[in-house]
Amino acid sequence: MTAVAQRANNRVEAVLDAAAEHFATKGFKETTTRDIAAAADMLPGSIYYHFATKDDLLLAVYEEGVRRIEDAVETAVSDIEAPWEQLEAVMRAHLETILSPTAYARVLIRVLPDSAPKIAGQLKSLRDSYERRVAAVVDRLPLRPEADRNLLRLFIMGAANHTQVWYRPGPHTPATIAAELVRMFRGSLEAEAA
Repeated sequence: MTAVAQRANNRVEAVLDAAAEHFATKGFKETTTRDIAAAADMLPGSIYYHFATKDDLLLAVYEEGVRRIEDAVETAVSDIEAPWEQLEAVMRAHLETILSPTAYARVLIRVLPDSAPKIAGQLKSLRDSYERRVAAVVDRLPLRPEADRNLLRLFIMGAANHTQVWYRPGPHTPATIAAELVRMFRGSLEAEAA
């Protein structure tokens, strides 16, 4: 890779990092390209060399956020066969990612697709691809016949995502929160042993 190409890639990373931080803290609509350019230490017009619109920038941040969380989950479950243990590993990886200092995962939770109507469908598609991975794990759980797997997935994801509001480092780690979350649902929904 040439020095010019590497510098261009570094600029894209700087823009994405700045955009993710601003979108996560200020919101998509409230963030301007001037805010992002200032944080990336570049002229406002320079952003358009890399991204045609602010919507394109949000889409790139979403793509990176989904890639990071999917990679974390894939790594977490790669050697686990037991369904409940897989769910706990998924939740632990999910929580570790969304509670990490990086802003990418926070954007996935804070910036709803409807915030950018022109690309809402693409943002929903990215989010849905990740949620299908979680749904596949929930589908393998040995649940009582009357248990609604879709609602279970929504409840678990909603509870996990809400940790961004209340979590503070202390005695409860993402791992202990994930274990307790899964334990609660497992205790009430697991099928009776034959």
